[in-house]
Amino acid sequence: MKINFLGLPDSPNPQVALVPLPFEFTTSWLKGTKFAPFEILKVSSNLEFFDEETLLSPHEVLGFYTEEIPEFSSDFEKALNQIEDLAEKYAQKRLFTVFIGGEHTVSFPVLKVYQRFYPGIKVLHLDAHLDQRDEYLGSRINHATVMRRVKELGIPVFSLGIRSVSEEEKEVLVSDGDAIIFAKDYITNKEVSLKKVSEFLGDGPCYLSLDVDVFDPSEAPGVGTPEPGGLNWYQVLECLKVFAKAKPVAMDIVEVRPLPSLPTTEYLASRLILKISAYLAKTSR
Repeated sequence: MKINFLGLPDSPNPQVALVPLPFEFTTSWLKGTKFAPFEILKVSSNLEFFDEETLLSPHEVLGFYTEEIPEFSSDFEKALNQIEDLAEKYAQKRLFTVFIGGEHTVSFPVLKVYQRFYPGIKVLHLDAHLDQRDEYLGSRINHATVMRRVKELGIPVFSLGIRSVSEEEKEVLVSDGDAIIFAKDYITNKEVSLKKVSEFLGDGPCYLSLDVDVFDPSEAPGVGTPEPGGLNWYQVLECLKVFAKAKPVAMDIVEVRPLPSLPTTEYLASRLILKISAYLAKTSR
């Protein structure tokens, strides 16, 4: 099945690709993330193509191409390999690619591939949770361990928006505290926080992993773990602007759990894709 972003035909010369990843194996509480790519793309046809902030229509500047929604194997390892294959396809094309999950586990196979194509890649991780347990529910590769597995690849990770940490992750707070910004600290001291993000990203290749539960549940209720005290729309956009000014190569947007008759969260996710595209369009001029 194929649903094009914004309902527009694919550009013959795209600079942005959208790759749906309806992958859901390890969600441990509220389920439904496998339906998110379909719903995010479906609601995107209701967006305005014009961005009021940059005064640009990103599709006219960059052009979009949307991959078909794949069917994943019911075997966990085979499904991870399918994600790697899709990631390699788009890393080779050197397009800015938005991987639309699905659960957060998808970041690991994608980044395994992108590390090969972009040596020195760094990850800006927006999330309510650190996702750095060593093991969770008997598994070492899942949504609660994904950033630990990414770090073990030798990829630096900077986490922002955190407001829930397991006791096991206490050691991470001690050893990597300089690369973690809690939601409350970002909200009270945004300028200092954004400076740290900018210094971390530098001018090297960078990747954004955005778990939608970084938002406060009042703005994004359709997530698997709706943690109170999250960021608002404009606070997240400020992070996206810093990311867009570095050397962004790809991103994922994960953990949307569509709610029946309340498409607020998938609409927000779709709008985020348009926003980052607008910022990229502005920096390309």
